[in-house]
Amino acid sequence: MRASSQKTLYLSNRARLQRPQAADPVLDAFEANWIAERLDTFGQVAFPDTLTQLQAALDSQIAAEQQSTDPSAAYVAQHMSRDAFRVLVQEFAIDGLTEAQVFYFALPRLPLPAQMPLLRIMIDEFGSGNLKRAHTTLYEDLLRELDMPLDLEHYLDQVEETSFEFVNLFFWLALRADDPSYFAGALTYLETAIPAFFECYAQGCHRLGIGAHAYYTEHQHIDGFHAIEGQRLLKAMSGAGCLHPGKAFLGIKLASLITDAAFQHAVRKAQRTAREPAVATQEQA
Repeated sequence: MRASSQKTLYLSNRARLQRPQAADPVLDAFEANWIAERLDTFGQVAFPDTLTQLQAALDSQIAAEQQSTDPSAAYVAQHMSRDAFRVLVQEFAIDGLTEAQVFYFALPRLPLPAQMPLLRIMIDEFGSGNLKRAHTTLYEDLLRELDMPLDLEHYLDQVEETSFEFVNLFFWLALRADDPSYFAGALTYLETAIPAFFECYAQGCHRLGIGAHAYYTEHQHIDGFHAIEGQRLLKAMSGAGCLHPGKAFLGIKLASLITDAAFQHAVRKAQRTAREPAVATQEQA
């Protein structure tokens, strides 16, 4: 029997975008077990029962993260070499080169009023129809400046399991989670967190003289607006009676956990590959 992994799940997810009927029971079971294991890490948490409580929980999550000190982010901003930065960019290429594509599949799962804020986010992700401003194009510009391949296939044998896990999360959220509230919570969390989270990338690009920094700096600008759209998405779902605050909260927690794990692993890999002195990551601090 072939082994299941985040990589094999990712390859199946990509294939199923073209052939949605091509179910894979083995990988579906692997995915279900993976999500269940991640949810188990949260233990006994207090679940919000209302939209107001959910919004307060999101605010608390974001505040706690922004008030903490992350040695990995400081290293990226202040010390990471260009060679190490290339490894960091490599680890998220499978996301950057397919930016927001899977969001389409969440739309029909939402009531019409809730589709509107998601659609506005997606329009920005795809550059408002301007190919030069599409976020995938911005990632390609970054790859070009760093003399890295633009071909998605190149990265499939390069990146770590945690990088595949980060992308696979949104396949599950958009396509197979039993409630779109998970997706809405995760998306609103990321759109709210990214402006501050990407500051270390922006500072690193400035320090290293990387001109193609727009993938990061554009996100810092536009995601402030997207965070508002995320709140509108949650409110529209609540108004339509289809928001499950507890599941949206778990979406927030999943996105936070898996995003941080991918970042911390990518930073450690960058340090090893570039043979730079190790610094304590947030996981180790």
